[in-house]
Formats: sequence, C-alpha cells, structure tokens
Amino acid sequence: MDDSIASLTRDLSCCDEHAWRAFHERYFDHLRSLAIARGAAECDAPEIVQGVYLRVLRHAKVFPDAAAFDAWLACLTRCEVIDATRRKGRRSWLNERFQQWQEMRRATVEDANRGNLEEAMLVLSENERTLVTQHYLNGWSQEELAKQHRISVKAVESRLARLRKRLRQSMENQAPI
Repeated sequence: MDDSIASLTRDLSCCDEHAWRAFHERYFDHLRSLAIARGAAECDAPEIVQGVYLRVLRHAKVFPDAAAFDAWLACLTRCEVIDATRRKGRRSWLNERFQQWQEMRRATVEDANRGNLEEAMLVLSENERTLVTQHYLNGWSQEELAKQHRISVKAVESRLARLRKRLRQSMENQAPI
C-alpha cells in the first residue's frame, strides 16, 4: 500500500486544505495534459481540470496505490472532457436557435415598419418624398442633394431633420396602442 497516496486521498476526502494544495501542485499539469490528449482545446483544459477537481471532491475515496488513483483520475478527466464537449454543443445549438428566432422576429418587425413607413411617406409632398428617398434609400450625400435642389447644405440638413420628425410622428400615430 502506497502510504503517500492513501494519506493524500484520505485527506482529500476530509476536505483538508493542505491536501488539496498538494494535489493541485502534483496533478494539475498531468490532468491538463490528459484533457488535451482527450481532444480538449488547450484554452479549455484549465476549466476541464476544475471540473475534475469538483468530481474528485464529490466522489472522494481512499486509494491504496498510485496506479489506482491515476486510473481513477484519468477516468474522471475523460468523463469531464465528454461532458464539456456536450455542453459546448448544446450551447452552440441553443445560440443558433436563438439567432434564428431573433432574425424571424426582426424580419416581422421590419415588414411592419416598412408598411408604416410607406403610409407615413404619403403624408409628405412629392418633393419631400424625393429628398428623403434620395438621401436615406439611395445614399445621396447632403452635398449632392444641395447641388441638385440648388440650396445650401445647411438647408438640406434642416429639411431632413424636419421630415424625419414628421415621419416619426406620423408613424407613432399609426402604431396600435
């Protein structure tokens, strides 16, 4: 019987802080290497080792020799790597579903807003609709609009601000309560 392993594992099962420190110093690098060898990414290995520590704490028992203890730790590491991989896959699936839901929701809201915007645009005169369309939908700069309409850039800026305000108010009046 290996007295040092038996003593270490007995103290671990009693939650002795010195034993946990000794365990960490002695086994952290080994467990990290085992996790990486089992396919875990190097950046995920420390988190997996923490999971192994929790498993050791939960299922602590006294081992008579180092070979049995090492085999048990290898088994715990293998299980933790598998569980971490499953968790990561589940998170990725949930994230993908959430993003799909958001896109569907956003598309529905955009369709409703587009209809509201088209109705609100009818409040504007033809000249005002042209100004808004050229700037916001066709991407014309304020300078280009000023040249075409033969007014100052500041005047275009002011008109666009007033038109945005009118459109906003019109859309707010359309919105169901």
